[in-house]
Amino acid sequence: MITVKLLAVLKEFAPNDDGRVELPYAQGMTVADALNATDIKSAKVKYSLMVNNMRKKPEDTLEDGDTVIVMPLLAGG
Repeated sequence: MITVKLLAVLKEFAPNDDGRVELPYAQGMTVADALNATDIKSAKVKYSLMVNNMRKKPEDTLEDGDTVIVMPLLAGG
């Protein structure tokens, strides 16, 4: 099982209200594959990806039990 957690303003791109998506694991599955279960492609917000608290890229592969966290980037000054 893969868990995708969309945080803060990105929660609205999940298919449910809590921003969490549970997906069955498939061998060779990538972070991008997991994101395709959400509507994140329509987001006009830049975001950072983490898998099990380590920064990852969309093309990185996942393992069964991984948690993908999608966080909006913050800017300030």
